[in-house]
Amino acid sequence: MSKTEKPNHLSGATLSRRRFGKLAVGAAVGGTVLQAPWIISARGEETVKLGGLFHMTGAGSVWGPSMQQCMEYAINEINSSGGVLGRQLAMLAEDDNTSPDIGIQKSTKMIQADGAKALFGVVYSSVRAAVAANVAARFRVPYFYPTYWEGGTSCGRYYVSMGAVPNQQLDYFIPYLVEKFGPRIYCVGQDYIWPRQSIEIVETLLKKHGGELVGKEFVPFDQSDWSSVIRRIKDAKPDVFFPFIGGGLVDCIKQYYDFGLGETAIASTLMDELFVPAFPPELREGMQCSVSYLMDLDNPVNNAFIAGYKKAYGEDAVVNNMGEALYDSVHLWKLATEKAGSFDIEDTVDALGGLSFNAPQGEISIQASSNHAALHQIIAEVRADGSFEVIKDFGKVEPITDCKV
Repeated sequence: MSKTEKPNHLSGATLSRRRFGKLAVGAAVGGTVLQAPWIISARGEETVKLGGLFHMTGAGSVWGPSMQQCMEYAINEINSSGGVLGRQLAMLAEDDNTSPDIGIQKSTKMIQADGAKALFGVVYSSVRAAVAANVAARFRVPYFYPTYWEGGTSCGRYYVSMGAVPNQQLDYFIPYLVEKFGPRIYCVGQDYIWPRQSIEIVETLLKKHGGELVGKEFVPFDQSDWSSVIRRIKDAKPDVFFPFIGGGLVDCIKQYYDFGLGETAIASTLMDELFVPAFPPELREGMQCSVSYLMDLDNPVNNAFIAGYKKAYGEDAVVNNMGEALYDSVHLWKLATEKAGSFDIEDTVDALGGLSFNAPQGEISIQASSNHAALHQIIAEVRADGSFEVIKDFGKVEPITDCKV
């Protein structure tokens, strides 16, 4: 995300920014939050600090609050069960304004000044790449990235990919769309690395499965008038419109329907609990998504997770794909630290490979060769009431990546 990126005004999908700032998290879910970034435990030991970097402002602000709450919830949950190796955890939270430069500054501060043992967070690939290269690798601290991304070789020993890479999100989704709706797909993305590389992969998969990319284009982050783009989509007569758009997605789709294209299917890897409420029932019904997690998943772990989360943050509290991945990340850091038997960072990183965690989405694991997560993958359809119907569940899917650690 460049410095020219604009704030995201996502009407209808807001989430309370509770207790954001430099937080230290108390010992019980929903308990008192202390304002100092350190706590002395009952045994006289200083707490162990974890750093959270969030898009609370700027173009990615729709995602920040949910991700911050999910990290906070995981830490509270761990603390209420005795902590890690007998010590309590404290959370440091910083707003990066969806800016790579600010992300570097804030995450460096959490490591160098505040003593964070690990970093978690962000959505946009530009911020991720900046933090991974200039902070995590430089200071040799593990960085857990909870967001699906374009994959590739932007990785290393201290980078832990907790979001889906293209083979996990798209390899099943594209042939499903071709079979269900037809072979012609039109893609629109914002002009940065994630949409560009993802659409290249879509085109390759379409050729493999008898489909055709009938159009692709890339727009600025501050695009607000979508009329010319939508006219080109209409002229191309696609069977599926597949946007790779973050901020601006709601306005784009609403204008798309205003142009009378409601009969053309809409598919997205972004369509989740944060975006869907922004659409009226007649717009959202039938939208298709490919994700690793949904709040509507019916399994004992997820049911308990959602019940506890809503008790802590209210009945209207929302968890989406990235929030659940951040929750999982904190628990995997805990498991790695306990396996290592100490808070030594190198030992914790060594212990990550091969670990498994029974997450709300189902069992996930860390691929030892790449530090990428094997994740569940599902295709779902949005109902008129905003809930999701799982159409296909592919179980746990191993990542395919050129990364080696």
